[in-house]
Amino acid sequence: MSLPHMPVPMRGGSDGAGRAQRAFPKGTVIAIGAIVAVIGLGLVVWPFFSASWILVVLFASALIANGAVLLARGRSIGGILLVVAGVIALAFTGATARALVSFAGFGLIAFGALWLAVGLRFARHRPSIGIVPGAVLLAGGILALLWPGVALSIAAVVAGLVLTAVGVAIIWGATRPRRVDPGAATIIL
Repeated sequence: MSLPHMPVPMRGGSDGAGRAQRAFPKGTVIAIGAIVAVIGLGLVVWPFFSASWILVVLFASALIANGAVLLARGRSIGGILLVVAGVIALAFTGATARALVSFAGFGLIAFGALWLAVGLRFARHRPSIGIVPGAVLLAGGILALLWPGVALSIAAVVAGLVLTAVGVAIIWGATRPRRVDPGAATIIL
């Protein structure tokens, strides 16, 4: 019997009802859920500080990790450049956060313009389907460029609410009682 694709490692067996068993102990799953929820609450309570810091740390970590991979593969110039860029990004967190928000703003403008161009061409019967999402993307991109701090704070609060909900869902999923198939239980006397 093949196991379903799951985002967590699974054991080879099943729980008797055809579902795979979790490979992590319940305490580990609860701890991960709590960490995710606390990060989410941090984003909601301190949106700009925590969002800019998390954004820069994730970006710099990605640069450094990719640089390390390139160094391990023998591509020293590209690897060194990426590692140095990651260290510079960590050293100048404010400038890095502003640059990333500006990049996202330009991306939203480009994607909104593309959406409008395609949407207006194909949405003959219901033009709002082609206009509204593109206009919202354009407005979001313009606002991100005009007020990057506000844009980052709004994104942080929304991401914080989502992360808090995900963390609570992880904890609930780990602590809720599981149904056991009585026919699959093994009793040893």
